[in-house]
Amino acid sequence: MCGILGVRRSSRLLFARFDAALESLRWRGRDALCRAEAGDWSLGVARLAITDRGHDQPIRCEASGRVAVLNGALTDAASQWPRFPQARTRNDAELLLLRFAADGAAGLLALTGPYAFALVDPIRDELWLGRDPCGEKPLWLVHDGTRVVAFASTVPALEALGLSITLPDAERARLLRFGFAQSAPRAVGGLELVDVPSGVFVDRARGALLEQTDRGGVTRTPQRFSHAFRDGVARCASAEQPVALALSGGIDSACVAAELVAQGHRPRAFQLRADGEDPAERAQASTVAARLGLELVPVDLDASVLARAPQLAAWSSLPLGDPSVLAVFALARAVAASGARVLLSGEGADEVLLGYPRHRALRVLLRVPRALRRFAPAGDGLSMTRGARFLRAARADDAHEALLEASPAAFRRAVLVPELHHADLPAPRAPGWHGVREREITQYLRGDLLPKLDVATLAAQIEGRCPFLDPAVLACDEVAGDPLAVFGKRPLRVRFAAELPRGHFAQKKRGFAVPLDRWWRSDDALPDLLLDKRTLERGALDPGGVRRMVDAQRKGTLMLGHALWLLVADELWHRAREAVR
Repeated sequence: MCGILGVRRSSRLLFARFDAALESLRWRGRDALCRAEAGDWSLGVARLAITDRGHDQPIRCEASGRVAVLNGALTDAASQWPRFPQARTRNDAELLLLRFAADGAAGLLALTGPYAFALVDPIRDELWLGRDPCGEKPLWLVHDGTRVVAFASTVPALEALGLSITLPDAERARLLRFGFAQSAPRAVGGLELVDVPSGVFVDRARGALLEQTDRGGVTRTPQRFSHAFRDGVARCASAEQPVALALSGGIDSACVAAELVAQGHRPRAFQLRADGEDPAERAQASTVAARLGLELVPVDLDASVLARAPQLAAWSSLPLGDPSVLAVFALARAVAASGARVLLSGEGADEVLLGYPRHRALRVLLRVPRALRRFAPAGDGLSMTRGARFLRAARADDAHEALLEASPAAFRRAVLVPELHHADLPAPRAPGWHGVREREITQYLRGDLLPKLDVATLAAQIEGRCPFLDPAVLACDEVAGDPLAVFGKRPLRVRFAAELPRGHFAQKKRGFAVPLDRWWRSDDALPDLLLDKRTLERGALDPGGVRRMVDAQRKGTLMLGHALWLLVADELWHRAREAVR
């Protein structure tokens, strides 16, 4: 894992601040800070050394002059190196160059792992950019309408080049409704900021700006889920550095643990519990660990972690609307302290295998004609209980979108100026349950969970890997077919029922939640920030409405900790942007 940066030297105003931008990425990789020149490009890397610690990036091919930088990991590297006996290193970035030289664009399209890369061909004056299928690793670029002039792993690194970044009202409203923004902020000054999509793209001296490379004949042979998941876990567990596992006590991470053990791995398992929360999750994680013969390392969390929120916001490209970023960061720090450098998790399983409670609620709702659902009682407009959310979804035109809300409409009307009251998610391209899963993966997972995981793990100098997002799993027979065939994580139940404790698959959904509702009542940090004069005078909030909501939350008459957190996350992000300017 790394932070990568590229700036055209012919863009003199940006290039003059190259060193400052590279320094701003140091938090993503403290092992080395290196740069190289390739044609019109200066490339830089802040490296977290997971593979081949003796050879840093950028990597240059002496024969062609091409230079590559890579953020992330190529988890299929072990199977690829035997093809290239001429390799000088075992750095994954060199594997990019070798595969491109041997197979052209097809070699870049066939990569496996969480990655974002750039490859410069100075002879042809070409810039190749690529990003993994689910967007696990971030990549942002800036163009002037004709050519890419800079790219980086984070928006703050581009700001360090002198760019002014703002979040449009439409995206801000989306953040405050769903907990994540859906598209890139806006760059000011005649340049456009782009959140690079998944795929492989080339920027040439002559041709269309950022031309996407067609997959052509690059395909993956479908497998059954059990085989695809086995191979995905094996690839993610293949690392030169010690590997650990985030074991929440829930279904997904327990299945990863069972597969690791079946393959002969015995990683330390880390379980996080917030102070004062139900001990059932830790007890369940202990039961799973004991059954599988794994050491369980308990990690405790209290409200002191809130002090980390401003720094995480300063490093983040978009507001961190998911408060569990604090929990993942605390867990990742404990993993780093143990000496491990790679952390496996169950992230992605609920989206791929439709395992959230909202999916069960949606399945019930879709059995009732929309005309009849409109007669459902309105319920409590400020409640975020499952029952209240179900009733609001029943009356909504888009029930799935309503179930994704992180704050209710009544709350937004009370605390926000009118232009921020409402925003919709883009409609999925596919119909029915295919569209539901598409939205879960391309919008919720990509916009909320994966950025959280990236920031939290890299801030602790840990590389995060998600076996459920391995390309083989995404392309396997069951997942690629009817979504209802995998509904409720059916493939996991079939594969692991006999290997996990009795009743494990009957438990409720678990994760890395933080007790925000309680912290709002017991800690002053969140209320003080939200009621600060600077926050209330920014122009986005209704001061009276915010005070009423905060008072009700602190008295315990409302349970809107996550909704109020979204206001905090928005404010922290804007303060971080102002500090850069």
